[in-house]
Amino acid sequence: MVTKENTAVSTLVQEFNLLVDEPLKKYTSFKIGGPADLLAMPKDKLELKKLLTKSSTLNIPVTLFGGGTNVLITDKGIRGLVVITKFLKSKIHIIQSNLQGKTIYAETGDRLSKVCLFAIENSLSGLEPAAGIPGTVGGAIMMNAGTSSWDISNIIESIDVLDPKTLSFKTLKRKELDFSYRQLNQSGIIVAATFKLTKKPGKEIKKIFKENLIKKNAAQPVFAASAGCFFKNPSRGKSAGELIEKSGLKGKRINDAMVSLKHANFIVNTNNASCEDILLLKQHIQKIVFKKFHITLETEVRLEGE
Repeated sequence: MVTKENTAVSTLVQEFNLLVDEPLKKYTSFKIGGPADLLAMPKDKLELKKLLTKSSTLNIPVTLFGGGTNVLITDKGIRGLVVITKFLKSKIHIIQSNLQGKTIYAETGDRLSKVCLFAIENSLSGLEPAAGIPGTVGGAIMMNAGTSSWDISNIIESIDVLDPKTLSFKTLKRKELDFSYRQLNQSGIIVAATFKLTKKPGKEIKKIFKENLIKKNAAQPVFAASAGCFFKNPSRGKSAGELIEKSGLKGKRINDAMVSLKHANFIVNTNNASCEDILLLKQHIQKIVFKKFHITLETEVRLEGE
């Protein structure tokens, strides 16, 4: 455990205005999680670099997350330094244009919903399927967010990353990136990205986006405390939600953790669920689904902490 009493750590806390023993439930959509020894919310990528450089010198372990929409924090919390990147943002803007479309730039902390609205306002198509996907640009890219027929990797042109070993910035083109289902298999801390979009009438884009948003809001518990879809869909056959629903698990509860009545692939925190409650319910779902369908469901939500 990192303690404030350590002189070097105390200096780090003061220099970067870090929070000490900060409950992480306040920073995740699940509203679950124990404390971080130290919590940082850098305002730009240079502050991030400086913070990580000093943490490395002090051998302090670092955990990063953005909007906290796809993460489950343990009840004991996270040791070392937690860095929340959702404040790393700047003005979303167009950096390149041609006859086919335009490339837009956004930083890791920009909300994906904000990038979608920027695209609509500029009559740029490609982000309509992202309607209703929560979280930040960085988080969406790290988990290759998407739908059953679309992934964000489809429109990525490049990403800017901070190399955790050399602590230098570099740009990686799309051909250098290794995306898979709900994952970017790449080292480096995402600080910005560019998206290649195509020109289309603004009214048409807005209509499709709105239709997608209405469908998502109707089918998912968007206002409940959750981390989005909890399990990955199997590579073939029924979706995770269908498997869970056909296993009779809608509404199944362990204390305040419950399988959503609206969408079976959502585990929701109905009041004051603990991480342990969520994990026990997860294990129960996996056990019942395997017993009925002989399929092992893999989690999509990232677990962090001790």
